[in-house]
Amino acid sequence: MGNKRKEFVVKRNRCKKIAAALLCMVMGCTTLGQGFSAAAADATTSEEEVEINFAKALQMSLYFYDANKCGSGITGGNLEWRGDCHTEDAAVPLKPMGEDYKGTNLSQEFIDAHRDILDPDGDGTIDVAGGMHDAGDHVKFCLPGSYAASTLGWGYYEFRDAYVDSGQQWHIEDILHWFNDYYLKCTYFDENGDILAFCYQVGEGDIDHNYWNAPELQNESLLDFARPAYFATVETPASDMCAGVAASLAVNYLNFKDTEPEYAERCLNTAVKMYEFAVKTHSEAEDGKTVTSLGYDGGFYTSSYDYDELAWAAVWLYECTGEYDYINDIIAVDENTSGDMGAHPYTGYLKRIIADTGNCWQNIWVHCWDTVWGGVFAKLAPITNTARDWYIFRWNLEYWSGLTHADPGGPDDVLWNLPYDPKTTPFVADTTDTTFLAKTPAGFSMLNNYGSCRYDAAAQLCALVYEKETGDDK
Repeated sequence: MGNKRKEFVVKRNRCKKIAAALLCMVMGCTTLGQGFSAAAADATTSEEEVEINFAKALQMSLYFYDANKCGSGITGGNLEWRGDCHTEDAAVPLKPMGEDYKGTNLSQEFIDAHRDILDPDGDGTIDVAGGMHDAGDHVKFCLPGSYAASTLGWGYYEFRDAYVDSGQQWHIEDILHWFNDYYLKCTYFDENGDILAFCYQVGEGDIDHNYWNAPELQNESLLDFARPAYFATVETPASDMCAGVAASLAVNYLNFKDTEPEYAERCLNTAVKMYEFAVKTHSEAEDGKTVTSLGYDGGFYTSSYDYDELAWAAVWLYECTGEYDYINDIIAVDENTSGDMGAHPYTGYLKRIIADTGNCWQNIWVHCWDTVWGGVFAKLAPITNTARDWYIFRWNLEYWSGLTHADPGGPDDVLWNLPYDPKTTPFVADTTDTTFLAKTPAGFSMLNNYGSCRYDAAAQLCALVYEKETGDDK
């Protein structure tokens, strides 16, 4: 690798943005955060002995994604101990899978009707090689994958200079290409230019986890090993998966529109179509909240619903196009229906978390693979500039940090939906709200004991974005 592995040291006035880039990278991983202990394994290490070098940490951490690359083109790449793997994914039998799990989830009728699109060379297989493994196993899961891809893209979009200053622009762009090139490859369009099918998962969790070995050795020449391909179609919807991919492709457009305009345009066009497909295939139960169009994951990364992924895609598509209809998809209300206090029920994606305009929401979780509301409100607040969106964005950060809660001041149904500028109008301290996330004795915000660092890092990234937007560095 030569100079690509040079260790970078940055001046202190650059440390904050380098740290921001590192945080956005870490939170994109599903398990990487568990490996960050900063020499804490040796209890005798003094503070003076701990190396503080955010640029180096960013550089080293990015190799996590090189370790999880799948397909061809890995051998001789950024990690000498990784090689090409799962090349059989380039020839998945184009047939309905049986009990052996070999094939696809597509029906024979669907295959016969669209064989010319799915298998243009007529060899009876479909090519879904490439993409990324899931952090330690070898299934290509879509929900955590598209979350990681969109979050990495978000961090690069917000703090691009940090990657440039630390010499890591080449590396982050290589990773973003690896993710999103695969999503483009796995998208099949019909004769009208609309999405016919999208392969959102390759592999089966229960089968994969029974064979613990290097990915280079996990192939049919050594094992009778099945890697089925799961497709989102009108018959087999996966609205959550498709919306998550639409978000990633939209962010990718923004990151490459000035340097690779044709590639970026392809990303945007596919993102628009993927979002439309997710909306088209979205379905819900009579309660208006339970989603019945979620993709398959085998029980490993089960989505709660798709409203947040749809909102995540919509807010980025607005960022790409300036079309406010995407924002209305999130915040729309039924103005013809009013409650006792005159509040209107939400009909956009916010309906899943907020009943009507007389109410608000307190988000106790964090931006993560199953719940991207944290990212949604981080992007939504500067666009709508309503007290509602700034409050939700800010409250979550206060909850994580232990900072005194604050709100715009006044009754919910009067203020939540009015314009609000956090730079000119301060929030009012609310000492009656004492809801905070529990911390360890050393002050570490503790959400979950599985991969706890990734959650903490996600909250830190959101806080840095808040500071960037408002100038408030509390």
